[in-house]
Amino acid sequence: MAETSNKAIPFEKHPLYEEAMQQIVAGDKEAAVATLTRLSEHYPDEQFLQDLLVRVQLQSTFGGGEYIPVNHSQGTPILRTVVLVMLAITTCLVVAAAAIAIKTNYLDKYFENEAVAAEIETLWEDLGKYKAAGDLVRVRQILEELNLLTPDNPDVQDALAEVDRLQWCSDTYADAVALDRRGDWQAAGDLASQIPQDCPNYEDVQRFYEGLKKSGAIKSAWAEALGLYDAGDCSGAVVTLTWIREEDPDFLRTQVEDLLYQCHKRDGFELLGSAQGDVLLVKEAAEQFQAALMFQPTDQQLLTEYGLAVDYVAGHEAYDRGDWAVAVVRWEPPYEEQPNYQNGVLRQKLFDSYPRAAAQLISEANGSARLLKQAIDHIDKSSAPENESLLQERTFAEEYLAGLEAFSQEDWDLAIAHWGPIYSVRPDYQNGVLADNLRLACTRSSAPDEQYCKP
Repeated sequence: MAETSNKAIPFEKHPLYEEAMQQIVAGDKEAAVATLTRLSEHYPDEQFLQDLLVRVQLQSTFGGGEYIPVNHSQGTPILRTVVLVMLAITTCLVVAAAAIAIKTNYLDKYFENEAVAAEIETLWEDLGKYKAAGDLVRVRQILEELNLLTPDNPDVQDALAEVDRLQWCSDTYADAVALDRRGDWQAAGDLASQIPQDCPNYEDVQRFYEGLKKSGAIKSAWAEALGLYDAGDCSGAVVTLTWIREEDPDFLRTQVEDLLYQCHKRDGFELLGSAQGDVLLVKEAAEQFQAALMFQPTDQQLLTEYGLAVDYVAGHEAYDRGDWAVAVVRWEPPYEEQPNYQNGVLRQKLFDSYPRAAAQLISEANGSARLLKQAIDHIDKSSAPENESLLQERTFAEEYLAGLEAFSQEDWDLAIAHWGPIYSVRPDYQNGVLADNLRLACTRSSAPDEQYCKP
């Protein structure tokens, strides 16, 4: 019932708060953490509870111990009442009075002092045990009891000062962690830097502080990258974002990767738009598109532009080394996709390469029907179809292919008719393959043409 009506009472009056305080005093920190967690769920807006929970969680340097109660009770002095039922001699009365005075003034005080001394000794023993266990709450309670029993004891005063110092170390660290969890990493770092080296938790503080500095540097770099992107400096943003990924790959992973994608994409299109056929700029654009695709591999626009740029660059490299046939193969797909690619530079280069590619294919065909057909196709697409040399090469290629078709159908005479005129002009046509095929056709023909089938 108390839990369901928690909003009707202050948290310090709540049964869970009292239970947690008892657990802290008893040294059972794990139970105290669990109880405070339950209590903070009922009072989520109480910052004191949140900070107290963090403080108890982070007292790893000062682990808890069990409370061993000390018996403070004393036996009640036994007062023996002597009932005088009769009058005694004055001397007996004096002796009795003297005995009572001795007991009251000396014996009772003696036994009382012995009990206090025993209690003080027990408290000092408990103090050592709880101090070794790091239970500062219980240590402080014992020291306060000792301070009452032995006022102005310098050892007790020094121990209290030491507890205050240790408690300050622990509380300051807990406060720094709480600030960091609330997002104020700069204030957390300032507070952690104030903890001196003589604090027992100094190594933990240093690790925490170094982590804060690294985290702060990464957060500052992220803000810088956003500013560079907004200012249009994608190249600078990429450098900063790449450093962030190397330092902490998990830092805002989705946002960092999305910004890298946007930067590479923007740089790629800017390079492509300013290239005007410059193969180096197109190559840089392709590299930017490739980097962007690492983060968005399904971007169809990027895939298309990347493919066009790669083909354009590969065609240029083949063109520069004189491999016209490969240049045509790489340039035809982007030309079909975008005939005016790079403001017509691609079209000009492609049509300039067709006749050269055709001549290259004819010289390398060695009788290959596929390559000769491809050469004819290049000649037909050439921007200079009136070139007599090209026309003659086209005629030879067509006649050779026609003879090859007849040869495959075992029409030897027709094959001889197609191949004979070529052989008369170019005996070495197709690197001697024509001559070999013609000789074989003449051998198999029942009535070989004597003009071309000489012994």
